Parts: sequence; structure tokens; C-alpha cells
Amino acid sequence: MTEFIVIGAGLVSVALAFLAVPLMQDRSRSGLLTVMIAAVVVIAASGGLYWKLGNHEWANPVAANAGAPHSIEEMVAKLEAKLAKNPDDVDGWLMLGRSYFVRTEFPKAVQAFEHAYSASKGQNIEAVVAYAEALTVSDQSALAGKAGELFETALQMDPKNQKALWYGGMAAASKANFSVAHDRWMALIQQDLPPQIRPMLADRIRELNKASGRKSDPELDRISPAGEKPAAPALAAADESPAAATPAPSGMTVHVRVEVAPGMKGKIPPGAPLFVLARDPTQPGPPFAAKRLAGAALPLELDLSEQDAMMPGRTIKDAHQLMIVARYSASGQPQQASGDVYGQATVLVGAHAVRITIDQQVP
Repeated sequence: MTEFIVIGAGLVSVALAFLAVPLMQDRSRSGLLTVMIAAVVVIAASGGLYWKLGNHEWANPVAANAGAPHSIEEMVAKLEAKLAKNPDDVDGWLMLGRSYFVRTEFPKAVQAFEHAYSASKGQNIEAVVAYAEALTVSDQSALAGKAGELFETALQMDPKNQKALWYGGMAAASKANFSVAHDRWMALIQQDLPPQIRPMLADRIRELNKASGRKSDPELDRISPAGEKPAAPALAAADESPAAATPAPSGMTVHVRVEVAPGMKGKIPPGAPLFVLARDPTQPGPPFAAKRLAGAALPLELDLSEQDAMMPGRTIKDAHQLMIVARYSASGQPQQASGDVYGQATVLVGAHAVRITIDQQVP
């Protein structure tokens, strides 16, 4: 379970970064900085960097889960109880923080990582970086304050720390210190990064050079030719109308009927998009399938299939269990937020259809 949590935190970060792709069309200085913030963890987290930085071994998932809690909720509850009795457990606070991060409960992640930072007296670099990252994701203005200071501390502790280089570059760029931002990102791109991340970072450095009037770095063309942009993932562009004609799904498919409880009809936020997501409680990370429907009126029926995956190799056929969530997003964003109304149901073993009633609201 520990390994799944660690890697899942990275995958969630990748998903959040992917959703910022449309913002990349804004090439102004303010747009550039917006993209830097919106894609906060794309460099650091992609490819399981949480796992790498945390120095966790890759264990057999079955063996690792033997006798372990069967959901993040159970694990979080046990961790909270354990830490109440042992508040100086740095590793425990780090694990709890990652768990909250997986659930996109970023304010709680901030608190957990702050405990880890305090318990380690600021000497554990993973706690320093995790605390600073959670602060940044929770409130982007923190990068100009406490979070930025923490990343500077992390770079003093380890000048090659990948997350600190990425965020430290962002902090420098936000203060128009483009030279420092450039040097940090160039130091980062020369490290061992996932192949899908290097071209994205090269593009960010080019935009930084353009904003500062700096000449282009020729070595960037060996990584990613200028003008070659990464393709936007499916969820970033998905905005389907319930009445839109869609090709018949192939492979594994779950037919979903979404209804709303009578008492919740008046609580659906006006104009809110409906997100229908397939998750696996035993495998944290991005959904195994996702659809975003604008102007969706209930009841409605739809199919979630392997074609609705957010990333290759993570489709509904790869899930051990499936929980389908239907949620009207008050903020318009895929992350759960106060005011959202939702319902969820588990797909039973062998079944390929599920009925969901929206009957809950996020406080």
C-alpha cells in the first residue's frame, strides 16, 4: 500500500498538470507564469518521482498489501490514530501527507507535511520539499513567501534536488529573476527525467528565454525541436454533450446510469459540469476512466470504456476494483471542492452496469 500511495501521489500531480495544457496557449509573461503554477508538479512528480525521492523500494503489490487496509480512507484513519499517539513520527507524517495529496486534500496535506517538517527540525529534505510543494499547490502565492523560502533551503541541502530545482525556478521567474530560473531549469533538464517530461521542460525554458530576451539554448533542440508541442491528453479536451454522438466503445465497458435524489435537485450548482470518474480504491492516482459533460441534465446514461482512460496503461481493465463517481463540480474543475454534489457506487464483480444516485454534497 505504501508504494501505491507514493506513486499515486506522483500520478495525481501529473494529472493536475495535464489539465493545465489549454493554458499554454497564453504566451504572455503572465500567461507563462500561470502555466508554471498550473503545472506545478509535472516535472517533479511524473514517472513516480515521489517514489524516487522517497527512496522507497518497489515491492510486490500483492505482498505489500497483504493484511493492509483496503482503501485510502482506512489507511488514513489508522495513520491518524497512530500519529495521535506518536506525534514525532516523521515518516508517518510524510505518509499521511502523501495520502492527503492523493485525495487532493491539499490543506490537510500542508498540515501533515508541516508536522513532518517540525518533527524533523527542518533537517529532513523530503519533509522540507513536500511541505513547500503542498503550500504551493494549496496557494500559489505561497511560492513568493514561505514555500519559496523552503525551496531555497532545500537547494542548499541538495543542489540537485529535482523538485527544488523546478519550484525554485518557478519562484525565481515569478520575481522576474529569469537568469536564476534559467540556470535551475537547465540544471534540471540535464538530469535523468522521464522522456515525456523533457520536451515539456524544454518548451518552458524556451518561453522563459523569450520572456527575458535571452538567446535560445541550442542544446534544447537536441531534446525537443522548437515548435514541437506535446499532445494534450484526452481529459484536458473532453467536454462532451450528453446528446453528442460517440463511437461505440471497444474493450471493457461499464454502462452508467446517473440519477439525482429529490432533495439534491436544487443544490446542483448552475452551469456546473458533470464529471463521471472510474476509480479503484486500492490503487490511488488519477481515475481509470473519466468524462466531463457540460450542461448535463439528469437522469442520463453513458458508457465508460478503455477509451476514456486519462493515460496509457491505466484503463478500467487494469483496475482491481471499480468505484464510479458522478459529481457536479461547483468550481468547474475535476478536483473535489466545497459545494460539489455527488454520488458513487461500486461495480460488483462480473457486472458491467451500475446505477448512481447523486445524494451527497461536499461541505
